[in-house]
Amino acid sequence: MLQTSSATRAADVVPPTQAPDDQGPARPRRPWLRRAVDAAERAVPVTALTLAVAVVVTTVLELVHVQTDPWLPPLERVATWRTDQLALQVLVVWAAVVLIHAVLGRLWLTALVSGALGAVIAFADYQKMLMRGEPLYPTDVEYLGEAGLLLDSIGVAPGLVLAGLAAVVLAAVAVALVLRRRRSGQPRRAALTPRERVRALVPRATAGLLAVGVLATAGAFNEDGNPLRTLWERSGPDWARWNQVENYAENGFVSGVLYNMPGTAMERPDGYSEARLREVTEKYAAVAAEANASRDAGALADTNVLVVLSESFTDPTRLDGLEVAEDPIPFTRALMAQTPSGTMLSSDYGGGTANVEFEVLTGMSLSNFREQMHTPYQMLVPYEDDFPSLLRSVGADHAAIAIHPYQRSFYKRDEVYATFGFERAAFEDDMADAERVEDNPFVSDAGTFTRVVDELEASEDPMVVNVVTMQNHRPYDGKYDDPIDVEGALPPMDRREVGQYLRGLRHSDEAVAQLIADLEALDERTIVLFYGDHSPAIWSNQIWNRNPGQTMYETPWFVWANFETAPVEPVAELLGPNHLLNQLLSAANAPLTPYDALLAQIAEEVPAAERGIMLDPQGRQITAADLSPRARELLEDYRLVQYDLAVGEGWAEDELYKVPPAS
Repeated sequence: MLQTSSATRAADVVPPTQAPDDQGPARPRRPWLRRAVDAAERAVPVTALTLAVAVVVTTVLELVHVQTDPWLPPLERVATWRTDQLALQVLVVWAAVVLIHAVLGRLWLTALVSGALGAVIAFADYQKMLMRGEPLYPTDVEYLGEAGLLLDSIGVAPGLVLAGLAAVVLAAVAVALVLRRRRSGQPRRAALTPRERVRALVPRATAGLLAVGVLATAGAFNEDGNPLRTLWERSGPDWARWNQVENYAENGFVSGVLYNMPGTAMERPDGYSEARLREVTEKYAAVAAEANASRDAGALADTNVLVVLSESFTDPTRLDGLEVAEDPIPFTRALMAQTPSGTMLSSDYGGGTANVEFEVLTGMSLSNFREQMHTPYQMLVPYEDDFPSLLRSVGADHAAIAIHPYQRSFYKRDEVYATFGFERAAFEDDMADAERVEDNPFVSDAGTFTRVVDELEASEDPMVVNVVTMQNHRPYDGKYDDPIDVEGALPPMDRREVGQYLRGLRHSDEAVAQLIADLEALDERTIVLFYGDHSPAIWSNQIWNRNPGQTMYETPWFVWANFETAPVEPVAELLGPNHLLNQLLSAANAPLTPYDALLAQIAEEVPAAERGIMLDPQGRQITAADLSPRARELLEDYRLVQYDLAVGEGWAEDELYKVPPAS
């Protein structure tokens, strides 16, 4: 009995390191390894599914974008995709999807949110390409605060957007109900312990942190030494510095977005130093002193200076292939024949108003900034304590106000104007009772100019007034009862919109006539610089084909004063926005600063350089290889000066804006 009992006990007891006979020998327990294996097994479907979502989103972004690419249809474009670049683009999108999953913790919800965000981005890019002929940029996210204007501009009713959002929410609820119903018939899982919850969250949190790291690296894509940029460069992208449509088309949508991530505003020019800036300042101070010998030192002392940017103001009669039943700008045309006037080469088409305004008010050229510096108003000026503007040249002892009858936060103008040195600014909410024309929701040019005259009459001091109008902003359909008839190389659907735009121009022309009459009657010396910012994005491909080169970027400008102005010889067929203020100074016979003198000399060699287009004084396109030694020296000095004023140490700032005595 004792032996049997002993044998029984021996058979019943299994040593810790030995399994029963039917399972073989047991291995030592390793809980950490088991947990790692379990986590990996759970992560495999998550990894695969999030990657699949990233591939789908990336593909949608690519296909939707290339529908507006004039070179290849979407399906043909697929054959040109490069595997290495596409893999890198998927990697960045995957990081975003993984981060969304780390936050939400549900694969179906992650897929839904990721897909919805991808669809919104693709739609925004598609619409921007249609409206302005340029792709979506990372900085465009700031326009979300101006959703009303954006929706109106593309003709989408806010109610339709709300309906779309409601549909997305309902779809999400429906998916959730279906999943809940399927799970209702399954055994309910036991509740996790706190320790098990922590263990379950560790893989998600780790993946989320890795995703944040990838996205942070992507956000700094344009900084020196960025590892993601290094990987991209190894794939051999064909970056098109001044043609972002081509950039996105050649390298992919995500590649284009990364290339346009904010970065350093301007590369440090070779030889930048305090001593070098002193030399440059002295050189152009001597040029200014010589010019000032024949100029009136007090020309602007008691003179109002009015600078008017007229939204989308162009001369459509210059376009080949277009026939209009009525001249939309007869008064402006006649005035330009009697005053210093000409044609400006805009930096953009269909938009970019703030960029043109920046160049006019600062004399700085966007071509000197890095290509990622799309909008200095949003990306540069607000982050400075002060920024040099026309107020340094013409604003001494002047009251200064900016007038823009739209939202103060658009393009951050409320911050920008203060940084430029304007004492006050009047926006849409300050002009609630201003005049509108027919069914146009924007303040009319006539109403804006009425505010200008009221400000001049109320001020005891001479004023500098910067005006940006809104009357001719898109959309155009349905604004006026009597659009101007138009014929020519236009599809029938486009003629109605163009006719409405032309009627708006005629209203602007009449407003200019009234402004000139009011200023003529004003018992104060006043001089006006008037210019259009860009052409509206309403012209068909047929019109573009009939007007190649820089024609679609041309707008009119003129200088007028209610006193006799000095004769001004045109320096070039076309001028860039950064050269317009000098035309006002010349007409007023006002003295030049060293900075003004530098710009004046550049205008003699390279009067316009915008969007990668560089023109000679005869309006012919040239390249860097065509530049004379003098032109190269001037442009090198210009880059040094602009770097010092915009992002550098400001070593020469005071001297560059100081009027030297006449020699």
